Amino acid sequence: MTTRTDARNSLSSVSEAVDMLEEGFVLFDRDLALVLANKSYAQMLGPHSDLLVPGTPMQDIIGCAVASGRVKILRGAENGMGAFLAALKSVETARIEVSVADGTEREIRLSRLSDGGLVGNVKDITHERTTEARARELLNKVIDDVEFGIALIDDDDRLVFSNRRFREMTDPSAVFVEPGIPISEVYERSIEKGTFRAPEGMAQEELRDALSHLIRTAAKGFSITSANGREIVGNVYDTVLQGRLLTLEDVTDQLRAERLFTDAVARLPVGVAIEEADGNLFHCNEAFSSPFGYRPAELLALSDSERFLALAPQIQAIAGQEVGDRGGELFAQAIHNQRENLEPMEVYFRNGRHYLVERAVTEDDGRVVVVTDTTALKEAEQRSLQTLNDTLQSLEEGIAVFDRDAGFVLGNRRLRHLFFDTIEPPRTGETLSGLWSRLVRGGVIKVPDGVTPENYIVDLDHFATEFRKGETIHLRDGRTLLASTHWTEKERYLLSFVDVTEQRRAEAEQREADLLLHKIVEACPANFLVSRIDDGKIIYCPPLSRERFGNIESTLSFFLTPQDRQAYLDALLPTGSLDDYRVQFLRGDGSVMQGITAARVTEYKGEQVIVSSTRDISDLLAMQEELQQQREAAHQSEKLSALGELLAGVAHELNNPLSIIVGYAQMLEGRLKDEKLSKRVDRIAEAAERSSRIVRAFLAMARQRPTKVERCSLNDIALAALDVAGYGLRANGTNVITDLDETLPDISGDADQLVQVFSNLIVNAEHTLAPMGSAGELLIRSYFDGAAQQSVVEIRDNGPGIPEAIQARIFEPFFTTKDVGKGTGIGLAFSHRIIDAHGGRLELQSDEGEKTSFFVRLDLPNGPEPMSDEVQSTNAEALARRVLVVDDEEIVGELLCDMLEDLNCEPVLATDPRFALELLAHEAFDLVLSDFKMPDMNGAQLYKAIADTLPQYADRIGFVTGDTLGSDAYRFFSQYQKPHIEKPILRDELAELVEHLSDHGGRK
Repeated sequence: MTTRTDARNSLSSVSEAVDMLEEGFVLFDRDLALVLANKSYAQMLGPHSDLLVPGTPMQDIIGCAVASGRVKILRGAENGMGAFLAALKSVETARIEVSVADGTEREIRLSRLSDGGLVGNVKDITHERTTEARARELLNKVIDDVEFGIALIDDDDRLVFSNRRFREMTDPSAVFVEPGIPISEVYERSIEKGTFRAPEGMAQEELRDALSHLIRTAAKGFSITSANGREIVGNVYDTVLQGRLLTLEDVTDQLRAERLFTDAVARLPVGVAIEEADGNLFHCNEAFSSPFGYRPAELLALSDSERFLALAPQIQAIAGQEVGDRGGELFAQAIHNQRENLEPMEVYFRNGRHYLVERAVTEDDGRVVVVTDTTALKEAEQRSLQTLNDTLQSLEEGIAVFDRDAGFVLGNRRLRHLFFDTIEPPRTGETLSGLWSRLVRGGVIKVPDGVTPENYIVDLDHFATEFRKGETIHLRDGRTLLASTHWTEKERYLLSFVDVTEQRRAEAEQREADLLLHKIVEACPANFLVSRIDDGKIIYCPPLSRERFGNIESTLSFFLTPQDRQAYLDALLPTGSLDDYRVQFLRGDGSVMQGITAARVTEYKGEQVIVSSTRDISDLLAMQEELQQQREAAHQSEKLSALGELLAGVAHELNNPLSIIVGYAQMLEGRLKDEKLSKRVDRIAEAAERSSRIVRAFLAMARQRPTKVERCSLNDIALAALDVAGYGLRANGTNVITDLDETLPDISGDADQLVQVFSNLIVNAEHTLAPMGSAGELLIRSYFDGAAQQSVVEIRDNGPGIPEAIQARIFEPFFTTKDVGKGTGIGLAFSHRIIDAHGGRLELQSDEGEKTSFFVRLDLPNGPEPMSDEVQSTNAEALARRVLVVDDEEIVGELLCDMLEDLNCEPVLATDPRFALELLAHEAFDLVLSDFKMPDMNGAQLYKAIADTLPQYADRIGFVTGDTLGSDAYRFFSQYQKPHIEKPILRDELAELVEHLSDHGGRK
């Protein structure tokens, strides 16, 4: 019995103690039924307090209060009370803010107890700082942590606000920079103390005057050098409240990155373009072209005049002037004017968007064009103008406006209270001088001691017309005013009078400064966030960051993994500061962004938060990767080109000796009675002809002109290569297997060049298989690839394969896996180039430790099968001609003469072109055959001399040349289309040339 009594007494004591709490207290059991509520909670419910009976469901209590309007939900139950109450069953804590009919606002915090019940605490938050005040505090902290200096200057050129970075730059000792100091004194003292130093050759006074001019004129992008050599860039912006915003940024460490033009421009939120001196665009970003409905490439493709015509229909007004049907003309004129005067220009589009267009001169006399979307600002200005008159009347500041002739236009209520309680208010058109006189003589304004009323009236007039600021005026009733004069954009005088006795002006300026700071942060081009450390909840996210990440509530949403965020916190928290930290974030569209972030830890409302700014470097990394790939491709092409020119030069030098071997070997064919010697001569002729074809192949590749091709069988070419290169395989005991498709379609190609390719592949396989002996196996297989419409030959060996790490380099010139002295690294490079010249592909597939396959893929020929170009047997009698042979190398000339005699011609040799001209002038010849490259007079000069002096031979001259690589020879044969053959000289080709000249020139 005693125990129950004690328990009841304890419960009664607890209830009494809870009732004494100033904050509301309520307790519900696990079924959300009322257990206990104190008087403060009952007071909040008012007429519904009779529901606070133990056992009453929470839903009934809150539902009745909300339904009657006694309680209104502000925050925390945006999806409705039903959803909120349902969620309470599964959460540990919850918070909801309400407004009560008695005018108070309450915060209700609910916490889960160990037995499943809920305890609620109700706190009166009416007198706490407003949302605007909290935002202001947050914005001040954010701006204070921005990495560049920011200072706000009022219309009296005094400092209103400066962030930490600005104070560090201008006043490292923290001595003089504080609100209220004239901005001129800030930079003057910074120069005196050596914080800013003048450029070489400039005095401190000149630097001071230059900075004064730059700040007064709202200059952009001016440079200042600090004492330690750091380069500071300053910008001044006029604000809508007639003050200025000054920014100072240390760009020393960013100069190189800023010069990476495409990266910097691509990330800007404003439109940026670069104009050449002639007005044409050569670069612009997406933000510049998209308002016009174009992609950057499309806009860049338009000329200056084409761009005016294309964009003009979208424009409604320029600088406030409606363009009507003269859009193209007025737009072009406005742009040309701005290129000269560089004045900002406002453009209003027909779709309702406003843009501010600014231009600046570049070093090469071009223009940087910046286009800023000011639609939101214009709309805000319009709303401001609509309420201007009301706000003007409610200002604590006395305002008087006079026209350009100093005639009174209007004044506000405060002006009348300050000056005209005892005298007649000003009349429209009354002069400012007359008004000063009435105020002084009427005893409203107190005249300073020692000054006559007449002189003081003159002084006041001068104050107004000289646009002085902060002039002190004393009234007879003891109040002190600060007066300032301004010249408005509408060419009017505006006089302001602030009663500084009660410090109202200071409070008004502070409110305006806070509003301006909020707008600055909202428009700041830096991507930054403010988030809680504990759970990553985002406290503040400006528009630019929302565009990047979407409408997210926590930083956990854009880290790829929780481990990434933890690593980020591990790097940041020990020092509370982090710079240039590489991150990967998810954008709002789901794509991955490569970035660099900087972060600082600070305190907000008693908890640690992170202020971070992230720069997107995805485009920069992609550009670097693309440039590296382009460099590698260019390097590969240069090596192949250099190798081709080297071997072509060697081949060119072999032309003349090969001509001797080929010519005389062909002449000896079939003329020896000794069968053994005849067979040997045949072999010499065959080898010499093949050598000459190889030389011509090298020259054709070096010239990079199409090779003369004919239909041929890949099967026959592969078997011919096996005959040539198969000896080593047979000697090593390698098992050679051929699997050739007899129905394989022919291809168009140079058979000798393709034999070289297959011979090289077979020889490479031989070297690979040699250590394996009889275990080695080589497969030569052909088949038709119907999908690709290609004839294919595969050469596969079962050797050790090619390591994957070097497969990408296998076709590089001079790259070889063979031992020193056993390989040059040329064969595969030339094979690849030959197949590429045929329009095909040489591919590699290798499994390390198992096999290696090379595939030669060639397309089928287009069109009908070409006519056979075999040389028809030529009637020796038909070729009988008297031929003048011109060649400075006597041994080659003699070869030509011997071969012509063999063709039943009568040759005459001249080793000097000038002597040849004399012979032609005095003797009769049917044809002229000349070398092209000769000292003193080349083939082109010889032809010109013949055409000028002996025109009857102009159609009967042909050329034999080994200089087809030379630019002179190429131009001559391209221009005049004269018949010619290339060295080494083949008998059939020489016969064709003689017959061709005979048919076209005729015998004279």
